[in-house]
Amino acid sequence: MVHKKNFRYLFLPILLTVHLYASQSMPGSDTLKTYLLKDVVVSATKTTTPAIQIGSTVTVINREEIERSQKGTVLELLQDVPGVSITQQGGPGKLATVFMRGAGSDHTMVLLDGVEMNNPGDINNVFDFANLQSDEIERIEILRGPQSTLYGSDALAGVIAIFTKKPSQNFSATARLEGGSYQSFRSSASVSGSFEGLTYSLIANKFKTKGFSSASELYGNTEPDGYSTSTLAAKFGYAFSDELSFSLLLHYNKAATDYDYTGGVNGDDPNYSYSLQESAAKASITSSLFDKMWSQSLSFEFMRNFRKYTDGIDAKRPTTSSDARYDGSKKKVEWLNTLRFLPSNVTSVGIDAEEELAVSDYYSNGMYGPFDSFFPRAESTTFGIYAQDQITVIDQGFLTIGTRYDKHKRFGNVTTYRIAPAYFISETGTKFRATFGTGFKAPSLFNLYDPGFGNATLKPERSKGWDAGVEQFLLGDRLSLELTYFSNQFSDLFSFDNATFKTINLAKAKTNGIELSLKYKAAGIAETMFTYTMTNSKDKSEGSSDYDQSLLRRPQDKASLSALFYLTDRITLGTEILYTGLRDDKDFSAWPAQRIQLQSYTLVNLTATYLLHQGVQTFFKIHNAFDTKYEEILGYGTERLSVYGGISLTL
Repeated sequence: MVHKKNFRYLFLPILLTVHLYASQSMPGSDTLKTYLLKDVVVSATKTTTPAIQIGSTVTVINREEIERSQKGTVLELLQDVPGVSITQQGGPGKLATVFMRGAGSDHTMVLLDGVEMNNPGDINNVFDFANLQSDEIERIEILRGPQSTLYGSDALAGVIAIFTKKPSQNFSATARLEGGSYQSFRSSASVSGSFEGLTYSLIANKFKTKGFSSASELYGNTEPDGYSTSTLAAKFGYAFSDELSFSLLLHYNKAATDYDYTGGVNGDDPNYSYSLQESAAKASITSSLFDKMWSQSLSFEFMRNFRKYTDGIDAKRPTTSSDARYDGSKKKVEWLNTLRFLPSNVTSVGIDAEEELAVSDYYSNGMYGPFDSFFPRAESTTFGIYAQDQITVIDQGFLTIGTRYDKHKRFGNVTTYRIAPAYFISETGTKFRATFGTGFKAPSLFNLYDPGFGNATLKPERSKGWDAGVEQFLLGDRLSLELTYFSNQFSDLFSFDNATFKTINLAKAKTNGIELSLKYKAAGIAETMFTYTMTNSKDKSEGSSDYDQSLLRRPQDKASLSALFYLTDRITLGTEILYTGLRDDKDFSAWPAQRIQLQSYTLVNLTATYLLHQGVQTFFKIHNAFDTKYEEILGYGTERLSVYGGISLTL
């Protein structure tokens, strides 16, 4: 266990590395500026913008970093991102959600190649990260702070934008095989290229594992809960001319996993299973006029999430069974115009319309007799219009300002805004940035229309947040430091009325904290990164028994230290230390539910790669190297010491 007082020891390897190179002369500001302008961000403005001009706090994980990490899932890639904490309900395939800056798991919008993936068929529109494999991912942008001005509902705390592999101009092919603990096997293959103006990228991957008990073995549970998933993804593009192009995205995922009845004591359930079919599609037409000073993009999006849960009678629970189906879909059309008529000004104006649909049924039988709940087909539409202006002042000052108006079929109108200034001093390599904005979350279809718990008079949840930070670049592109303070207030949050059994707007919450990131690169020798997040999250709901107590499952302290060492041109070794501090949870098996505190824990992961031949690489991974026993959620299982290895090929 690592305590706060021991955090200083995590700094030592970084401080020693910095000291070794501190005597080297700092390159000129032109070199520094040239390097910084290479890194671009899309999600913060919906335009390709140099990172140095962005006022928002954003972390970018690119394909090169994904390959070096050898991490198999998007969930693993998010583990060391400042401001983001993760919980999973019992291992591979089980429900996995994120908390961004202490906000709820339903307050982060997730985009897959621009398609909104938050599930309309879920009670709170939560996105489940359990099934996203890393082999298909080109880039991830984690954008923190309220972002409803560009993205509308669900972006109260931020946006996670995931981009799959893009087509290449020249033909390329990759394949990867991996196996290891828990009888796990992972495979993937992809091809990419172009032909007479047509570009294409095709990806297929599969993962299967016997798994471990979803209900934690710490409480005597031993039955393993298996999981399998398969994904097919395709991207096509065609350029009719320099001014007109078309693109198409298709994504399909199928998964099946074994669940347990609950976490904790007697949680094992030998025949509780879950299956998923999730699809996404996006077609876009992009054109430009007046020598590319006016660009337009017209896109059509679709996603569907169908889930089925089955729990039959068994020897452990001879009188208990259940069956449930949840079907949610979303359609969206968006027209985005980007105007660049002035050299120091980029204006974006967009219109979008969205329709959500959901239907579900649930049936159970137990000691108190049968119970059924049917949620009839319900739909909701939202129309939005937004405008944003990006202004550059003397090549050092940058300002992004925007506003949005949404009209929802049920609750009416809502207006949000955002301002994000940044100032870069090229002579010292220092960037100052800040943001202030508002966000909202429309009530889910379940919360609005469920016959038992819904409330058609619900208003949207709202957020108001700001942050301020500094970024310092030293030694050219080798050393960077980011420090950010953030503060968010959430109001009109959905809660349960014990008197009417309806969902109401009552709850409030407040979060604030600090995010720190320190990166160092010694070309061809080593790369190190240290991150630390301190989050205070409080329930501010008047009259609540949890008033002024910490929000559940959000750690106050979270830190990571990773290092990659290039021993030779062929051999690379990596290590990662992940620390999660104390956090509150509740024991829902008791009545009333009892608040408890989960212990802090530290995980150590190790990797090694060996380049057999150009384009052929073997790799070896150890997860939880010291076999730490821990819980992310009270009563649910977590991975113990495990070993994996494999080979990857690139043509």
